[in-house]
Amino acid sequence: MNSLRFRLFSAFAALLLLAGCDPHRMKKCEWYLIPEPDHRHLVEPGWVSLCARNPVTRKQKCMFKAPLEFSEKVYGVKFRLSELDYEETPLPRKIKSIKACD
Repeated sequence: MNSLRFRLFSAFAALLLLAGCDPHRMKKCEWYLIPEPDHRHLVEPGWVSLCARNPVTRKQKCMFKAPLEFSEKVYGVKFRLSELDYEETPLPRKIKSIKACD
C-alpha cells in the first residue's frame, strides 16, 4: 500500500513539475504582436500600440509600442514571449526586437 502511494505521489509530483515550468506558455512559440486600436491615444504619431497575444490560451499583454515600420514587419510573426526584447520604461514599453520562431 505504501509503495502504491509513493508511486502515485511521485507521478503527481512529476506532473506538477512538468506542467508548472511554463504555466503561462511564455516559452511556447505561439505569441503574436497585434495592433491595439483602443490604446492608440497612448502612443506618439508614427508609433503603434501593440498587444502580445496568444490565441491558444487567449491571454494577452497590451503594454507595448513600436514604430509603424517595425509593426508592419512583425505582424503575423510567431515568437516566444520570453524572448521579446523591450525597454523597461513606463507603459507602453518600447519593443526593441523579437526573435521569430517556427
